[in-house]
Amino acid sequence: MSGPEPKQYTAWEITKLAALVAKGVKTGPTAKLDRQIEDVKAKAVERERVEDAARARVAAEREAVRFEAAVAKAARKHRK
Repeated sequence: MSGPEPKQYTAWEITKLAALVAKGVKTGPTAKLDRQIEDVKAKAVERERVEDAARARVAAEREAVRFEAAVAKAARKHRK
């Protein structure tokens, strides 16, 4: 098993990985099981990447609103 590890797994991902590992213990490790485990891990990493991007977008939008409010406040002060 290689590739990046997600910081945290969802309950579904944990359940899927546990089932795959249990199957591997029962039948012995196979390339197919390894690919399936890697697929679950890759999807978890991609899910985290998308979530991180969404959080960054929200933070940037929040910062833009704060900046616009500060500019408006400065403009009001300047007019006085």
